[in-house]
Amino acid sequence: MTDLPQDQAGSQELADRVARLEAQVTWLLQRQQAPAPPPVPSRPRPVPVATPRKELSPVVWIAGAGASIFLVGAIFFFHWAIQRGWLGAELRFLLGLLAGGAIAAVAGRYILGGNRRLGVALLLAGLGTLQFTFRAGAMAYHFYPAPLGLAAVALVTLVAGGLAARSRSGGALTVALVSGLVAPLVFSQGGHHEVALTLYLAVLMAATLAVPYLTGAGHVWHGARWTALLGTWFLLLTACAEVTRADAPWLAGLLMLHLALAGCWAWLPGREEQPGTPTVLWLIASILGTSYAGLLWKRLDLAPETFALPVLILAALNLGLVKPLRQRLGSRQADWGLLALAVGHVALAVPVALAWRWVGPLWGAFALGMAWASLKAEAGAFAEEAAALRWLAAGLALLTTLRWAFHGLDGLFFQNAVLPPFLNAAFAEGALAAGAWWLLTRRGGALGLISFLALQLTANVTLAFEAARLVQWLQTPRPTMGWGPSRAASIAMTLVWALSGAWQWMRGLGQRDTARRALLAAGYTWMGIASIKLILSDLDRADTPLRALAFLGVGAIGMAAAILAHRHHPEEHA
Repeated sequence: MTDLPQDQAGSQELADRVARLEAQVTWLLQRQQAPAPPPVPSRPRPVPVATPRKELSPVVWIAGAGASIFLVGAIFFFHWAIQRGWLGAELRFLLGLLAGGAIAAVAGRYILGGNRRLGVALLLAGLGTLQFTFRAGAMAYHFYPAPLGLAAVALVTLVAGGLAARSRSGGALTVALVSGLVAPLVFSQGGHHEVALTLYLAVLMAATLAVPYLTGAGHVWHGARWTALLGTWFLLLTACAEVTRADAPWLAGLLMLHLALAGCWAWLPGREEQPGTPTVLWLIASILGTSYAGLLWKRLDLAPETFALPVLILAALNLGLVKPLRQRLGSRQADWGLLALAVGHVALAVPVALAWRWVGPLWGAFALGMAWASLKAEAGAFAEEAAALRWLAAGLALLTTLRWAFHGLDGLFFQNAVLPPFLNAAFAEGALAAGAWWLLTRRGGALGLISFLALQLTANVTLAFEAARLVQWLQTPRPTMGWGPSRAASIAMTLVWALSGAWQWMRGLGQRDTARRALLAAGYTWMGIASIKLILSDLDRADTPLRALAFLGVGAIGMAAAILAHRHHPEEHA
């Protein structure tokens, strides 16, 4: 009796499941028998068409080849005609003007018509033809004086600049700048015309600066801006190096004007657009301006120590530019570069005020400042400025290292001229170069590896030499005159290299990956150099007490390094 209700409940549950299954089957059959909706016509997918690459038309190739062949034939013909006496000087000059003017006119038509590449190439040929025709009229045929020929070239350059402004072509402006910069060399007659040359360059820079500023497209004309800066300051170098003492004050004033024009070329290529790489352009102009001012200061026979005053003025100028240029760029893009320039000028002004021989560390101070500025710019997400500053710092650090390598041995290898330790230009150059290389190693990559190798050389050799100078300075009596360091000074160099190798080896044990391998390799290298120098050099030159000191010192350094490494990194020797 007790099992009957359970059987009834089970039967009822089974009946419910069957009913649900039948309902689902009925729904599926009805859906299958229902008419299918009409298919929606699908749109054909557009076939992607590759954008055709802009290639030079075969017509351009044929025209260029035909023009080149025709030009060679014309040269041979004119040479033959001159030999036969058919073409006089007047006719040759007139044909040169007609040919150059025609080529330049065709170039302008192409530039304004849209084919800028061909037009710029023809413009270069046309301006070159006119320039050498004007030179022949002045220098060979003596139709007019050379300054008048230079003025004619300047006028043609001005017309080319107007063409660049109308077509908004940076290539045309670059060609015009090249023509204007080459003209003084073409019409040079010797003699001292440095003031006239500097004034001509100032007018050229001011006139051509209007093109990128008014067109509002100069922020992308890197070729024109770099051509203007480097070409102008290259010619200014010859002027500052050869100027007479009477003309030096005038040239100094014009040099300040050129520094202002260089700032305009760097910071004001357009109205609202942000210029590309302005900090690097200004850095180059500022460094060159300081160097050229030093040449003029020397030409004026002024006290070398007083040159610290204009250097401090340039440092203040760079600090004063921080706020207006921050407003011009709308960011802090130029802050670190300007601060680095200011620090570099201050670092130069102090030693210059003490002695002129301290001018050597100028490159090292700038290199250290540029390397620091590159790290700050990269941290501020200014990748383009950071890369340019980094390579500029590497170039200056290389120049400093080369100068230190060639001039930093004086006073150590010639014992009669021992320099005071740590208070000499050689140590300043080596220390500043090492600091710049150390900052550049933090970036990594190929430049980081090169910087690490340069750091090893400059830092270890500089410290070893200063230790040797210190020993020789403290020795009583002083070592006799001769070549090379004293015996005790040589052993001091060995101990410094052994200590540096041991320290880097211990540092490498706590690093990972690339830094570990680099530091371990450097440690083994310098400990090996110290051991080899100890055996091959120090043993022959030292008496018994010094030999004992050398072996005790190097051995103690090695044992101390091993003990400390075991205490701090026991897993390395487990």
